[in-house]
Amino acid sequence: MLKLIRRSAWLLLALFALLAGFAVYSVRGSLAQVEGEHTLVGLKAAARVERDAGGVATIWAADASDAARALGFVHAQERYFEMDLLRRSASGELAALFGPVAVPQDRSCACIECAAACTRQSQGYPPIT
Repeated sequence: MLKLIRRSAWLLLALFALLAGFAVYSVRGSLAQVEGEHTLVGLKAAARVERDAGGVATIWAADASDAARALGFVHAQERYFEMDLLRRSASGELAALFGPVAVPQDRSCACIECAAACTRQSQGYPPIT
């Protein structure tokens, strides 16, 4: 009996580790990449983004146009995670990331059909060109 309990505990621990790894993998894709180099189309000259220990970005560019484009890139990177969470919240998909603790939030969004309302609303817009 004790052997069965130990095996069950190890199995649950392994399952938990697997689920935690999947959650980290799922969320990590929407986090900003703050190291390395990126190619940004539309720059006239090289631009550089430096971050201090607190993650605050400082942008170095040859002119205001390049600085504005680099600033837009930084904003897009930093906001993507927030926008992904808002999209998942409206679709009732937060429990897929955060587990049972997010089920009440998902149910409330499913009740008012946020995602379906957004889809219906966007169908009236002209296609993006």
